[in-house]
Amino acid sequence: MLNNISGGKTFGSKEKYYLSLGFFMFSGGLSGIFINILFFVTSNLESVIIYQIALQISQTIFFIISTYLMKVISARYLFISGNILRALTIALLFVIPYLSQNALFFGLLIGVSSGIFWSGNATFSLEISKGSNRMVFLSINSAISSVASLISPTLGGLLISYSNFHGLYRYSMDFALSSILLLLSSLTATFIKNNGEKGGSFSIKTTIIKEKNYSRYRAFFFFSSILGMAMSTLIPVYIYYLSGSYIVAGIYGSVTALGGFLSNIMAPMLSRKLGKKIIYVIPVMLISSILFTFHLSYSIILVFIASLIILLFLTPLSNMGMSDFMQYLDKFTRTRHFWINREYYLVSGRILSLISILAYSDLFSLYSSTILMPFFALSLLGFIPVFRMRSDI
Repeated sequence: MLNNISGGKTFGSKEKYYLSLGFFMFSGGLSGIFINILFFVTSNLESVIIYQIALQISQTIFFIISTYLMKVISARYLFISGNILRALTIALLFVIPYLSQNALFFGLLIGVSSGIFWSGNATFSLEISKGSNRMVFLSINSAISSVASLISPTLGGLLISYSNFHGLYRYSMDFALSSILLLLSSLTATFIKNNGEKGGSFSIKTTIIKEKNYSRYRAFFFFSSILGMAMSTLIPVYIYYLSGSYIVAGIYGSVTALGGFLSNIMAPMLSRKLGKKIIYVIPVMLISSILFTFHLSYSIILVFIASLIILLFLTPLSNMGMSDFMQYLDKFTRTRHFWINREYYLVSGRILSLISILAYSDLFSLYSSTILMPFFALSLLGFIPVFRMRSDI
């Protein structure tokens, strides 16, 4: 079906992967923000944070389990099965409504599919991109994610706002469409010939990396997840809290996706033009984060502006760091232990961010918790070691 289109042109592995990723990201744009808002509406911000922490823990566990399974199952099939399981998990919300009232259990449950998917995606994308310009490959990936998210959050907000149902079931059309897109992502991936990594021995001990020149990536992975976690979890809920509108919360998701799309267009150019000097955009991002702290009648506008400025530079910085990491991995035959080690640091950074939000909002309030954003933005300084060591920019 996908092998020949429009005049006999052939879709290669990369093109099919991009299409599959596009379906996945469109699905995430529909459901990601609104699962958080669902727990906020039915309970409080604490439930949102508990859901996210449970997801991160479960995702890490099943990332490791899936990596063990890669001895007999290819990365492609993990990628496919993770998508299918995620679709089924979202659908279970309406089969077992209790799940929407138990943030901890639902977070643990959806973390299973996430861990399987991201474990497969890590080495799957690494194999598919071999021989390519990794910076371009990652920029295209991120651009697809941003384009898919341009429409989906606003569409999700409209579907929920104009639903004739109430309570949990007002989310039914949005989440059903999200599940369908996940299944389409899986179907598309079945046409990819590249299977990614499979076979070989693996031990959890090998995930403690002692390789030369790896140390700089530890800081990069840990710090790269702190600000992003806060922006994806706290800020959309904060927007909904201020506006009381699913549509405005969805528009926020779309506008930030636009910032991500524009930043990915800029990424290759910034890499060429600025080289190592790109770290000088970090002070601009730090100053922009202060806008989150103003509590005025037009606070929503300031949040939109701050998010756009940060995302405009955050994606190129992240892509350049990941491009460097993937080039570092090319000299190794087996890479799965590196991806698990990376997950340790990513998840640690995310959980630190989430626990900070939980503790502060519990002591004070959701309204005042945005004061943490400039402190989270300081984590961007952790990017510097990677860029100082790069030899190709």
